[in-house]
Amino acid sequence: MICSRLRLALVLIVALGAAALTGSGTAEAQITGSQAMASVDAAPDGLHFSPDAAALPWPVAGWTLTVGGPDGFYQRQSFDANAAPALFVAGLVDGEYTWRLQANPQLDPQIRAQLESARAGGDQEALQRLIDLGRLPAPAPAQGGAFQVRDGIILDPFLAESGAALAEDSRQTAETGAHSVQAPALTNATEAYYVGNNLYVNNSACIGGSCPTSGLSFGYDTIRLIENNLRIHFDDDSIGSFPDRDWRLVVNDSSSGGRDRFSIEDATLNREIFTVKGGALPYSLYVDNGGKVGFGTSQPSVDLHVETGDTPELRLEQNVSSGFAEQAWDLAGNETSFFVRDATNGSTLPFRIRPGADTNSLVVGSNSNVGIGILNPDANVRLQVQADTSSNFGGLRVENSGSGNIQTQFANTNGGWEWRQTFRSGDMIFDSQEDGANEWEVDTGGNVTATSFNPTSDRNLKQGFEAVDPEQILERLAAIPVTQWSYRGDAAGTQHIGPVAQDFHAAFGVGADDRHISTTDADGVAFAAIQALYQRLMEKEAEIDTLKEQVRLLLELQRADGATALEP
Repeated sequence: MICSRLRLALVLIVALGAAALTGSGTAEAQITGSQAMASVDAAPDGLHFSPDAAALPWPVAGWTLTVGGPDGFYQRQSFDANAAPALFVAGLVDGEYTWRLQANPQLDPQIRAQLESARAGGDQEALQRLIDLGRLPAPAPAQGGAFQVRDGIILDPFLAESGAALAEDSRQTAETGAHSVQAPALTNATEAYYVGNNLYVNNSACIGGSCPTSGLSFGYDTIRLIENNLRIHFDDDSIGSFPDRDWRLVVNDSSSGGRDRFSIEDATLNREIFTVKGGALPYSLYVDNGGKVGFGTSQPSVDLHVETGDTPELRLEQNVSSGFAEQAWDLAGNETSFFVRDATNGSTLPFRIRPGADTNSLVVGSNSNVGIGILNPDANVRLQVQADTSSNFGGLRVENSGSGNIQTQFANTNGGWEWRQTFRSGDMIFDSQEDGANEWEVDTGGNVTATSFNPTSDRNLKQGFEAVDPEQILERLAAIPVTQWSYRGDAAGTQHIGPVAQDFHAAFGVGADDRHISTTDADGVAFAAIQALYQRLMEKEAEIDTLKEQVRLLLELQRADGATALEP
């Protein structure tokens, strides 16, 4: 009968997964992908990679190496297919770093053109066809690892610790049934033991090559593993249609300068699935009893709650493993704004929302109409702006911070017509692209240039008709001073002739105010004055006709008397 705690510990090693110790003392390359795509050499100046493109099932267009490190350090480098990626230690501060090497698949140019066209047009069916036809490569798992920089030098990540080697598995058949072990510990037991039935331990257990023979204070620990390479392997030997994937719990890297970590690995694929780094902040990941998830908080108030002292962020990063171009977007927020950052193209911020923005500041309706300041934009209005303000500037402002023009375009792609409104050096221009000419222009001096003006004068749009006295209008017009002058904003030498609005308004009392002369009113005064002049002309012509008749009669009388004095 097995009757020592030491023998019991050896039995537990087998029962809990003795494979965790197998291979201890061998060098481990910290590979987190399903296959090693490159050999890695740790040199004094950095890490050097020798990729093996032949190990991959598709042609390689290049390699992408990303490195993360202390204080948010992040570096991404791209290399040609025939290049040897490298990471140089110069400039790196002391601390722990992780690296990832990604193979970039090479696509046929025609396939890439189809891919980009489908992406740009949002054609999901075309994308699915490319996938169904096997035109796109399956995403390639990355090869990764870790290293540590001390005093400006990379510690050799392939220098592994030696560990306790498990003795040869000489299984011994144990007695059937459960047994209580109470005898004194044996200190020289080296055999391996096999238990063929349930195992009950009525106390704590220590497992590992560094466990003492006695005197260990377990505290509240039920099982304690002690040695320099800690692994627990779950080896599922199911067959047939039953799931048989193997899993492994890993504590810390076994290489010099490696990571302090707790990980769950897919042991079948040798793939790191879940990792917690040593020194992680309190409540780095917290799931409450309602299913809410907190990052940095033990009190998640919504389904996903991220809390940090400075600008909580979420990164959405697409790598090239599926044939698409690299692109990374960040969603972040702080006391200045909520924003979207284009991390790939200069970390620009194309979208911002300032704290305190009103409800419905920006609304996209179910019909794709856009409202600014309004929840339900009108059905036939693509963009509707509503501002509740008494300010003169509560509308829409378009500002160009560069040196070019500002232009708005209105076009009908089916009808073949297009109008453009251009603001050029302060001037405003409306032009139709059908003839290439500017139909209407107004400059900063208020000068309007157009082919013709057609003021509305429809009788059906007018009311309050009253007759005017053309003669009186003419008399008033004749009394208005007409002078030659220049506008204060005119170019030097520019002259005009006409009345001033104050005199015009005083004479006729028409128009919106005494600072403008409406072309409609000016035309009306001119028409009335012309009528008065025409009336005077008709009267003069009638008077002239009468005088001419009198002269004719006098001439006839003179001829009858034989006189010639009055003949011309």
